[in-house]
Amino acid sequence: MSVWVLIGYSTEDYGERSIRHREYTTSERTAELFEQIPRIQFTDSGHGICFTATAHSGKRHSTRSMEHVATHMARLRKEARR
Repeated sequence: MSVWVLIGYSTEDYGERSIRHREYTTSERTAELFEQIPRIQFTDSGHGICFTATAHSGKRHSTRSMEHVATHMARLRKEARR
């Protein structure tokens, strides 16, 4: 069974400080939907928060969540059922 790590990261910071959202899933479909979440654009600096899903192996890190992700995942799941 594959494990996916779903990460929302800031383009302004680097390393662990850049992680704004992190969760794990075994669903490839959830990983595909996660990558469709729109980027959050910071208008003053040109930076933003990007969302990516990659295959994961090894140690799991602590999870973090964003309301932006929950809102868009609910919308994407609803649209996928149509």
